[in-house]
Amino acid sequence: MQKPNIKKLSAIAASANIIHCVVKDEKSLADCIAEQQIKINKEDLPKIQAYCYNILRRYEFYRFIVDALLDKPLKNKDKDIYHLIMSGIMLLNEGHLPAHAAINETVKVTRKSKKVWAKNLVNALLRRYQRDQSRLHSAANAHPVSQYCCPQWLLTKIQQSYPEKNDPDAQWQSILKANLLHPPMSLRVNQLLYSREQYLKLLDKNRIPAHACPFSRHGILLVNPVNVEKLPGFAEGAVSVQDSAAQYCAELLKPQAGENILDACAAPGGKTLHLFESCPDIEKITAIDISTKRLKKVQQNITRLANSQQNKFKLIAANAGEIEAWWDKKQFDRILLDAPCSATGVIRRHPDIKRLRKVTDIAALCQTQQQLLNNLWPTLKKGGLLLYATCSILPEENTQQIKTFLDTHNDAQPVHFEVSLGYSCEYGQQLLPTCQTDKNTANKGNSDGFYYCLLQKK
Repeated sequence: MQKPNIKKLSAIAASANIIHCVVKDEKSLADCIAEQQIKINKEDLPKIQAYCYNILRRYEFYRFIVDALLDKPLKNKDKDIYHLIMSGIMLLNEGHLPAHAAINETVKVTRKSKKVWAKNLVNALLRRYQRDQSRLHSAANAHPVSQYCCPQWLLTKIQQSYPEKNDPDAQWQSILKANLLHPPMSLRVNQLLYSREQYLKLLDKNRIPAHACPFSRHGILLVNPVNVEKLPGFAEGAVSVQDSAAQYCAELLKPQAGENILDACAAPGGKTLHLFESCPDIEKITAIDISTKRLKKVQQNITRLANSQQNKFKLIAANAGEIEAWWDKKQFDRILLDAPCSATGVIRRHPDIKRLRKVTDIAALCQTQQQLLNNLWPTLKKGGLLLYATCSILPEENTQQIKTFLDTHNDAQPVHFEVSLGYSCEYGQQLLPTCQTDKNTANKGNSDGFYYCLLQKK
């Protein structure tokens, strides 16, 4: 049967559709791109992804400008045109196209839509932006929400959590600036196959510029991102893509030979496999995730990185906090609880978080984290270790969560540790999203935001 002839969208048309999907339908960027995949030319996908990331990183900035250009707000049914105008402004601002080409490319989209009336509007607004760009940018940068491209509720939370303290390089400002940068492509070398130095030589041989990450024993930062298929030995498990902050999990938990390990909330399995790589002589790793679909990603990683050691892993699709549904009463020596969280530490990698997360989500997430901590604690042996981790920078999900837990569990005690990034809290260590040019020495390292606290059972 012949496949229907589906008209392909231009890169800017697809980008506008995807942004509209994220904002209107409150779906993840990945899901919205997947929905548009059939309408996209394969060779345009990297460009479309770049456009979408640019828009979502600076959404509040571009929204301020579109609103300033419009004489009156567009109707809800025309928000697709709103996001097309926003996409055109992004193209003029950071699309690396001549201005006339960017405008023509955007206006052309309206001609192929059913809203031909929008042609003149889009053309007029983009040309007005071109003329008044400097004034509009200055006006946008006069307001913290549009300057730092952050929803008001999250801006307020970050400012309250990381106040200025009369410091010109205030933490809250550093965090928000880092969120607007393109993150590095970070690798974790599989020490069972290569040392970091050996793999760096392999990259050099394949003309892939890279350098060792100073804050991770196994980490490498690529100078320019590449498709994983171009990484030497990737298919054979030589290396994985993982931020340097996330690589502390195995270093802090330190699994030992013969131990029984639990990775709760394991998908997609990067930390599961890192635990195994750090000690292949463990007895078993039980990896649990509530999503059967996401658990398949864990299995894929096991197949790629530890195919001959499949017997070392036990995968369970379940709610890790409902232990009666999956626990066999055999206690674990060590537990990694990488808890569901607001993901406010990885916004630079997932800028759609700013569109999808709501202030009302935080209390519900804290309740889930507390339930997981309380319910998993009985599954840990006396003397055993539990590493609580989140990719959040909000204290209520981190230090405050641990304080609440310790106040109600006399058999738990925090274990002191030091890592090269971030700073020590009352309990645990907070890593902040940073860039290498950050003037605050505690923040250097070009890493994501992460929180760790190591607990031992008395």
